[in-house]
Parts: sequence; structure tokens; C-alpha cells
Amino acid sequence: MESRDPDKPAVPDEQAHEPPPSEREAFTDEALHRLEERLDRASETAERLIAEAASRASRRPPPSGWQQPQDATAAEGGASELELLSQLLHSLRDLIPPELQRRLAEALRELLLALRALIDWYLERTARRSARSTEVQDIPIS
Repeated sequence: MESRDPDKPAVPDEQAHEPPPSEREAFTDEALHRLEERLDRASETAERLIAEAASRASRRPPPSGWQQPQDATAAEGGASELELLSQLLHSLRDLIPPELQRRLAEALRELLLALRALIDWYLERTARRSARSTEVQDIPIS
């Protein structure tokens, strides 16, 4: 018969770290609820942007075709397309889990470092080419 160490739990290691099923379900339900709220906010923002785009599309184009009417900025309440795009990007960013955001930021940093190294290499190469003296030979004309 084996003697059991009193400091060791009677439950196998795999089950010792798992919460009870009721806590797992509560955690899963809470995570799904938070995700659903974020998706609802994103949907509301998207619908609002679509409605604003539709209202702008129904306006007559300005005489020059590209000019913004003088009263348009006052009617919009100072909200520009750039601000709306920024809000949309922030709401989309909120949907991405923090760990994935960190990994994406690291990947982008690595990409930018690689691009920087490529630019440095290219500049060194062109500098070496221009620094080389070109031999010129005189060709006698007879």
C-alpha cells in the first residue's frame, strides 16, 4: 500500500488548477457578454457612419466638384471624416484582445525595423557606387 504525502493534493495535477464547472460557465458567460457588448457598440457605430454617409451622398455636389461648402463644416458640428475614422479604428481596436494587440505591435515593430535595415543597406550600396572612381581611357582617334 502506498503512503500518501500529506502536502500533495488528492486531485491529479491537471484537475487541481481547473476551476469547478460552474465557475468556468460563469467566466465563459461573462466573456461572451462582454464580447456581445463590444460587437453591439461596433454595429451601432457602423450604422451611424452608414447613415451619415447616406445623408452626405444625397447632397448636391459643389460647383467645383471637390470643394466643401462653407456651411458644411458648421453643420457637421466640427466632426470631420478623420475623426469618424479614428473613432471607428478605436472601436475596432477594442474588439482585439490585449495579447493579440501586443503581438501585432511587436510584429509591426519588427517589420519597420526590417524596412529600416533595407533602406540603410540600399543607401550604403548607392553611396559605395558613387564613391567608386570610374576609370576613363583615352581612345585615340586616327
